[in-house]
Amino acid sequence: MGPLIFFATGVTMHGITARQSARAAFTLVELLVVIAIIGVLVALLLPAVQAARESARRMSCSNNLKQFGIAIHNYHDVSLVMPISISYAREGARPAAQVNGKGWILSILPQLEQPGLYSQLEPGFLGMFSTTGGIQMAACRTAMKTRIKVIECPSDAKSKRISPDCAQWAGIAEVAVTNYKGVIGDTRMGGTSSIHQGTEPDTHNTNNCNGIFYRNNYQDNIRLAVITDGTSGTFMVGEDVPDANIHSAAYFANGDYASCHAPLNYFPKPPTPTNWPNVISFRSLHPTGAQFCLADGSVRFVTQTIDYTLYRQLSTKANGENAQLP
Repeated sequence: MGPLIFFATGVTMHGITARQSARAAFTLVELLVVIAIIGVLVALLLPAVQAARESARRMSCSNNLKQFGIAIHNYHDVSLVMPISISYAREGARPAAQVNGKGWILSILPQLEQPGLYSQLEPGFLGMFSTTGGIQMAACRTAMKTRIKVIECPSDAKSKRISPDCAQWAGIAEVAVTNYKGVIGDTRMGGTSSIHQGTEPDTHNTNNCNGIFYRNNYQDNIRLAVITDGTSGTFMVGEDVPDANIHSAAYFANGDYASCHAPLNYFPKPPTPTNWPNVISFRSLHPTGAQFCLADGSVRFVTQTIDYTLYRQLSTKANGENAQLP
């Protein structure tokens, strides 16, 4: 019997019609619909992914501040005073014979598990702050630009660098920068030169500031006992953004403090990082606020909508206010 021959239109050897074969592919319209659906799903998913990543970064930032709180309390337990800063200039009521520029963050490096870095900076504890003495001397410059993760907020990618233009260091040496600043109180930086309010007279370059950390706090023997407003209601360390403030050298007494005279998250547009009376203040790149370590060692996220008067009250250590975070 000879081979069977089929003449049915569109029938192939495998029994699939040409029409069926054609329907196995997408039409252009169908492809565009699928692409549009995928685009919508990505658009919906991306904010959720970004929010999850920011949540993780904020938690890491909170852990950094918690380490600061523990380190400060450990320092206080041993030294019976809060970590000290020593100005780069002879100022205040009782200036030391030699002022070396050592900042309070440098003081707690051993408590932050950085004894090696502390040792590298020890030569700068002697002499006047200058290119030949204090922590600006040549022997300290490698250490001064040493970055450590605990001083950097994960949400601020630009803080993970060394800076060539920090105040008192520009043209001399590059330095590591920090996102975490001690709270000087609410002193009105620069007095009437500032667009913000604050306690006057400005005491940032003298002593007896109404907060805990400032460049002459070595003259005042700040102890936990003097925080009569309550350790749970007093800011101790908060966040800043180095790109917004050239006073951000990590281990330097004129780079590791800020004031609550400006509203939280004050970002001038365009940026004015050299306008120190306005920008030596607290801010972060976390959405809607910034984190603070309080004097009891706890860490709280503070929204930028916080009442301005309450915000300033929380920055002072012994003004008699009964200020508490909501």
